[in-house]
Amino acid sequence: MFEIDIQMLPFLMLFGLGILFIIDPLIIALGFFLFPKQSGYIFIGLFVSVFVLGIIAFIRHGIQGILNSFREAKKEKKSLWKVALSGLGVFLIFICFIFLGVYSIFIIIFLAIITSILPSNKNRFYFYQRNLSTSKIKSVAMGLAEICGKAKAITMAVSPHTSTQCVAYIYTIDEITEKTDDDGRTDKSYREIKREINAKNFLLQDDSGSIEIQTEKLEWINFSPSFETETGSRRYREYILDEKTEILMIGQAFYEGANTIFRYDETKKLFGMAPLEIVNFANKWRPLKLRAVTTLLCIALISAFIFITPMKAEGSKLTFESINLKERLSKNPLDMINDLFK
Repeated sequence: MFEIDIQMLPFLMLFGLGILFIIDPLIIALGFFLFPKQSGYIFIGLFVSVFVLGIIAFIRHGIQGILNSFREAKKEKKSLWKVALSGLGVFLIFICFIFLGVYSIFIIIFLAIITSILPSNKNRFYFYQRNLSTSKIKSVAMGLAEICGKAKAITMAVSPHTSTQCVAYIYTIDEITEKTDDDGRTDKSYREIKREINAKNFLLQDDSGSIEIQTEKLEWINFSPSFETETGSRRYREYILDEKTEILMIGQAFYEGANTIFRYDETKKLFGMAPLEIVNFANKWRPLKLRAVTTLLCIALISAFIFITPMKAEGSKLTFESINLKERLSKNPLDMINDLFK
């Protein structure tokens, strides 16, 4: 039997407030008075249910995201192999939960850390930004280069929602889905249903001169919406490139006739721009981010070691026994909790 002591009941009820607000504390209290011998199992069941519900929600959102990605890729006539790989990844994570149980949490932590450092448009941009020196536009060398300056429109654009005159804009419409839980708390989720990009060629100027930017395949990185509003079940946002914000760009400098242009680099698969202020902020806090990622990885590894390694306490002496990985991985870690209270 696994019985909760009366001294522990208030603490466990207080802990239950953080899970499902008032419902879990009531279940813990009723379990204590109606089924005192099994009250400990009731608490463990509630605690585990949080992870189970989280896993179900994770898988559900993953499947929905993959289906939406397939629809959007088919609509925009993009390659479907990347979406298929994402679907395979969600399926493998689901298999891990089935065969590894709670140990799969460590796999998720590991995957989250790896994903944050794997190549992507954003990660690739910041990788080259840290390794390239900023060139003056007038003296920029041909090839992959980093330049900085303010945009100057060749043809002004007008944003559709706020009628803002700008160099370029991205306009998005998201569908809002609201869900209310038993405690009255509302959770909102957003799904993009429309994206309009108006980015014609423009000039980038610094104190040495200007260069024409060919905007095909230009990636907007870390731009915040300059306007955002929600009306009914729709969210409307505008991302604006104006002539006042200083931006940093990485792409290919290329001779076209007698002029130098800046465009997408086919070799490095890179062409992006980001506000200079955001880039400086990211560079400033990057060492802290790396330390945080390292700390999380160490915590995950140490936690895995504690769960997997059999230990025996004899007085003040702690003995580590040999590890049978096949046996440990086939056994649910929650079984060890039950063993302590037999």
